[in-house]
Amino acid sequence: PNPWCQPGGGILESNPGRKRKKILLVVIGILLSLGIIISVSYAWWSHIVSQEGINTIESTCLEIELIDENPISLTNAYPITDAEARLLTPYTFTITNTCNTAVEYDVNLDIMESKINGVDNRLASEYVAVEFNEESKKLLNTFESVEPSYPGSDYIPVEARYLTSGDLEANESKTYTIKLWMDESVTVEDDAMNKSFISKIVITAKQSHTVRLVDYIMSETSKDFEKFEHPATYQTPAQTDYRYTGKSPDNYVCFGSEEIPCPEDNLYRIIGVIPTQSEVNGEYEDRVKLIKNERYEETESGLLLLNGQMPGVYGYDWSGGVKSNNWETSTLNTEVLNKIYWKNLGEYQKYITSSVWYLGGAEYNFKNPASSSYSSEQFYLFERGSSRGFSGGSLNVVSNIGLMYPSDYGFSLSMAHKGEGLLPNEQTWIANLNMNYTEWTINPVTNANAGGYIYAWLFSPKWNSVQSAISVNSVGHIQKVYQMYIRPTFYLKSNVLYKNGNGSIENPYRISINE
Repeated sequence: PNPWCQPGGGILESNPGRKRKKILLVVIGILLSLGIIISVSYAWWSHIVSQEGINTIESTCLEIELIDENPISLTNAYPITDAEARLLTPYTFTITNTCNTAVEYDVNLDIMESKINGVDNRLASEYVAVEFNEESKKLLNTFESVEPSYPGSDYIPVEARYLTSGDLEANESKTYTIKLWMDESVTVEDDAMNKSFISKIVITAKQSHTVRLVDYIMSETSKDFEKFEHPATYQTPAQTDYRYTGKSPDNYVCFGSEEIPCPEDNLYRIIGVIPTQSEVNGEYEDRVKLIKNERYEETESGLLLLNGQMPGVYGYDWSGGVKSNNWETSTLNTEVLNKIYWKNLGEYQKYITSSVWYLGGAEYNFKNPASSSYSSEQFYLFERGSSRGFSGGSLNVVSNIGLMYPSDYGFSLSMAHKGEGLLPNEQTWIANLNMNYTEWTINPVTNANAGGYIYAWLFSPKWNSVQSAISVNSVGHIQKVYQMYIRPTFYLKSNVLYKNGNGSIENPYRISINE
């Protein structure tokens, strides 16, 4: 039989009605005289290893299959060279996790008692060569010794060797191979004649200590984490997301550094867990959305900041001096965020997934600006709507890095405020990030003023919190009365893991990635 240890230490048995499956290596000694043994040049062993069919063991947490597509079956065998061993067909088995949570597992080879008339008849591990998962050959006795865990009554385990361990995410599978043969170093002087070797692959599994960040956030958050239900829009179906709200939630993440304490430049905040696509019309996936805690001030070739100002990067075509509020072609999108900032992330690029960003616009009332103070709920519909910015362009773009939406600010107040205008409010953590600066959001304005100035929506804690601002004036420079900043925003891959931390600024969440 092929038993397995399930999470919690219980035992799962394969279907008792099936033919018993076994991984069995038998060395049969033939009683011959020494002269005959020498004359046949080691042809005094015959070992058979076989397993038929498929072992399938299911629990609420694991499905494990031992697939004997290529069972080991060697007859009339004798000690062979490593070169000859490479020609052997390996035994293959696949482990599949059908849980919704990650699991950890260990793979061991349990070696069974083999007695004849009460006398130990087991072939020593030092004579058995192993090639596991196409790694270099090792003698079995060099593998780490562990406690046997085979629970069956048909054989008694007396020795066990650790082969490997790993983690499986939900619905993930891993396949392993193993070859066993008698090592070429075995000689007639060794105590290997008339011996038997019986072993079984044993897998033990338990719930993993590794947790995806998105799962940890959903299970560990407090009253500062609110559920928002949104209606269908022109570009999106009805959706539910979860956002941090209030004045000072514990939603800090240390991103891009392993230093303790986390450098200020590596502090980010979690906007929430948002259903997101990697491509238009693709599958939605719940992802953690991050925004940089402080403004981004990297420079390259003098492109970005000058005394805190950004000279026309939103919608400014640097080669032609054309004013525009088309985010898709803007320098801020193509050069600053998705080239300079992206390059500076280095190895941490692998944590970020490309996502669809919605570029629907809203009209600004230049004669009566107060009437342009839309609610977060209205902005949500505009952002995902069918109205393009004044300069045209697509209604969405797929990229790695973006900026926050106007609605991201509004929803950070709380669910209770989602129908209110986006006015200054110190009770939201986004407004408290930096009360002295105005910053771009990703969405354009759909109209221009009488002078032909073209605008984009910005977030300002000093004015009505979300207003419109000139992206460039007629000669291609930002109005100096404004100081517009940016804070890169992006979505993490779903396989980013929670390591430690409580989300506070003193102890931010630390993350890793399951590659």
